[in-house]
Amino acid sequence: MQRVIILLGLILWPLLISAQEKSIPEVKAHFSAIIITDMDSSIVWYEKMLGFEIIDKKEYAEAGFKQANLEVGNALLELIELDSALEPKKVIAEYNSKTRLTGIFKIGFLVSEFDKSVDHFKKNDAEFHGNIVVDEKTGKRMVILKDPDENRIQIFEN
Repeated sequence: MQRVIILLGLILWPLLISAQEKSIPEVKAHFSAIIITDMDSSIVWYEKMLGFEIIDKKEYAEAGFKQANLEVGNALLELIELDSALEPKKVIAEYNSKTRLTGIFKIGFLVSEFDKSVDHFKKNDAEFHGNIVVDEKTGKRMVILKDPDENRIQIFEN
């Protein structure tokens, strides 16, 4: 009987440990939100460069903000224009392209045809931040674009 209990303990112990390690439910990305300075130019950019479509668009003049929800594939993007938003280059005396602020650094998207996508960006006068680089581990290429507010949008080869 003692051997059976020991054997059961040896079998069940790893299962109990595994169950404890996975106590956090699965999390999936749902959407991103970006504060922008001009709703119309930002919508045009995200439609033209990445193929986003408008789900809805609202303006709350009394509250001083506009909001638009965009979608491409399973990616959701919320654009927010706030009258009260601060632009770093206007409020930080020595702000430049190397200045780093806390918060979101960049947003990334996967593309199925990297070369075709890069050609599309070039034909549509996208502003690139740096050059195409190759990830040493995966061998996949990536490049960073800047939207009209200079938010970094990283494009990854799928």
